Amino acid sequence: MDGNTRRTRFENRVELEREFLTHVNQRFGRLAPLAGMTGDAIDAWQVRAREAGCGNEVDLVHDLLIEISKRAELIADHSRDVFDKEGRAMAGALDDLRVMLSKAMSMAR
Repeated sequence: MDGNTRRTRFENRVELEREFLTHVNQRFGRLAPLAGMTGDAIDAWQVRAREAGCGNEVDLVHDLLIEISKRAELIADHSRDVFDKEGRAMAGALDDLRVMLSKAMSMAR
């Protein structure tokens, strides 16, 4: 694996994280912006969102964000175990999480 492949995976992870940060912050950013996609950042966001009056509705979003964060980390992982036979990161489950997050965000309105 060359440096360009590693860089591309990292760039894909960053792009993915930005996508989800933007989506969450469009809904909750005025009251409780999500600052990052690490587990600690997501946990801190959940606390701030509850304190800001968003209530328990953020719990489902929180859980989805944690799972998305784990998937994004796998995308940047260089281990062969996280990739399919053609060398691509398993993206199907991530697409499912996108749909689930969209539904959760619409329910949280």
